[in-house]
Amino acid sequence: MSTIPRAVVGAAARQARITLIRKYTSANGITTVIMSLLVLVVMWFLRDLEFGAAQVGAGGYIFCGFLAFGVIAAAVLGVAGELQAEREDGTLLRAKAVPHGMTGHLVAKLVAAPVDALIPVLPAMVGAAVLLPELRETGPGRWLLLGLVFLLGVVAMLPWGAVLGSVFRTMMGLAWAMISMYAVAALSGVFYPVAGWPAPLQWLAQLSPLYWIGVAVRSVLLPETAAAAEVGGEFRLVLALGVLLAWAVVGVLVAPVLLRRMARRQSGSTVQAARERVLAKGY
Repeated sequence: MSTIPRAVVGAAARQARITLIRKYTSANGITTVIMSLLVLVVMWFLRDLEFGAAQVGAGGYIFCGFLAFGVIAAAVLGVAGELQAEREDGTLLRAKAVPHGMTGHLVAKLVAAPVDALIPVLPAMVGAAVLLPELRETGPGRWLLLGLVFLLGVVAMLPWGAVLGSVFRTMMGLAWAMISMYAVAALSGVFYPVAGWPAPLQWLAQLSPLYWIGVAVRSVLLPETAAAAEVGGEFRLVLALGVLLAWAVVGVLVAPVLLRRMARRQSGSTVQAARERVLAKGY
């Protein structure tokens, strides 16, 4: 029995590696990396523009927002899209038929998601460390802390990807859900502080884990003067890490349940019906 977990983990690691290689050797994967380079261009032109009372360059805020949304895109939008595609092409049905198949599938998602979030933003991270004055003082300890925030954010948001992938049965429905996620991210203070908003909107934003991902990234990378633009005039990094850890624990408990429930609904007839729908409607 002790060999089963090792076999599952080994198979999941191979699946994650193949998934990442296939994605980032395709046109879509390469385009994603190129978009990261375009963010560098924007940061360069805005490097001398200060953001209000924070006295921090707007380029720093753009970079932090880009980094925070990279976590959300990989863990929520990416996973939801993958699950929808896997449901329609029979991947989940095949995983269901293999002993520990769904467990291995989930482990593969947990392994691949942080790497999938990191690869597109890595060029921007290197460029920002060189171009942005406010990030040049960031030492190795801060970058390691950023890695922890990154990992916690991915694990905390992964279940939402499973929720979207399991609730919406068609790509069209999932597309509308993804558009809504962009709006939620914008209203949750991922890209900028919400301290200037009315108090009810501030409280509403803080109910979302997206808000705490944005705060955590800004608190790690921006100087202390940037805290002036945050709610209460401080970053509250410890609270942000605690909230993300709580969401991560809940996510680890919830994600397997959602995936198993979705897998139980899978059958040869449902896969065939999905294929016929795509052929007839295109989605």
